[in-house]
Amino acid sequence: MQVRISPTLTANPILTLEDLGLERSVGLDQASRGLAERSEAQIVRWVQFPSGALFFTLVPEDPESGAVYVLDRRNGVFYLVDFNDQKWGGYSLAEYEVLERTHRLTMLAQRPWLLERRYDRRIAS
Repeated sequence: MQVRISPTLTANPILTLEDLGLERSVGLDQASRGLAERSEAQIVRWVQFPSGALFFTLVPEDPESGAVYVLDRRNGVFYLVDFNDQKWGGYSLAEYEVLERTHRLTMLAQRPWLLERRYDRRIAS
C-alpha cells in the first residue's frame, strides 16, 4: 500500500480515524491525540491546512526517533512518510526541518489527495 511520490519519498497509508475509534468529522485536536497515543510519541511539530495536516512525532527521551505523518482530512487517512534512506530509528528535529524544506512536506499536507492519486491499487491486491 505504498505511494511513491518521488525516488526519495514514499507514503504508506497506515491508520484511519476509524481505526482510532473517531468519526471522520472529528476535530484535528482529537485526531492528533489519537495519532500520538497510537504512535506512543509526542507531536512536536504540526502544520494544518483545510485539506490535511503534517505531523512530526518524537518518542519522549529519544531525540532520534522522529516520524513524519500526513493526515488527509477528507478521507480520514494517516500516511507515514518514508524518505527511502538508510536512516534507522527515526529522525531528529533538526533533520525533520531539513527534510521539510528539501521535500516540501507542507505541500503534501496542503494537497494530501496527491498521496491517494499516486497509490497503485494493484500493489495492495
